[in-house]
Amino acid sequence: MDIEARLRHLELRYRAASSAAVAAQAHYLALDAEPSATPSAIERAKTALRRLEIRKMALTAQMGELEQSEQDFA
Repeated sequence: MDIEARLRHLELRYRAASSAAVAAQAHYLALDAEPSATPSAIERAKTALRRLEIRKMALTAQMGELEQSEQDFA
């Protein structure tokens, strides 16, 4: 797979993770504001949001490395 195709694939995965993070944040904030939400449900939602944010950071790093390697070969 060439660098451009790999970069497009990573960008697609980043957009999916970003969309999921927005939904997870909305879910977390809704639970956090809900008086009847259990602390464990709030914590699970917060953990899910953190995982997605970490995934986004990892994908960003991979894209940066790929772009750097493309510049190194150019």
